Amino acid sequence: MYDKLTGLMTPFHFYESAERVKSWANRKGQALALIAIRLPEVSDDVLVDSARKLNSELRGGDLLAKMGERTFVLLLLGDIEGAGHLIFRLANTIKPKLDFSSTSFSEDETLVEALNRLGV
Repeated sequence: MYDKLTGLMTPFHFYESAERVKSWANRKGQALALIAIRLPEVSDDVLVDSARKLNSELRGGDLLAKMGERTFVLLLLGDIEGAGHLIFRLANTIKPKLDFSSTSFSEDETLVEALNRLGV
């Protein structure tokens, strides 16, 4: 359920948890956004440190997963504007320089479709 190196959710656990969060958000009329986070080629120590710092910035209900060797995905309770604010904060907090992309996650869209738009 959790990545052995970073302690973040695995893709399988992320998909399962994201469906529950999406269902809750749809019932409550809450917006969701997805953020893809790509790290440059770094050592495992830097990868773990980056994951720890990313995880410390989460709020209740947000989900963070390691989706690939150097790719994380964050499901954020909030709209695309909130995602932009979080990206700004993360970009100024975490070193090395991370590559971020974000998208809104609509009620009628599947998680896979939204992740594909982000190139994950």
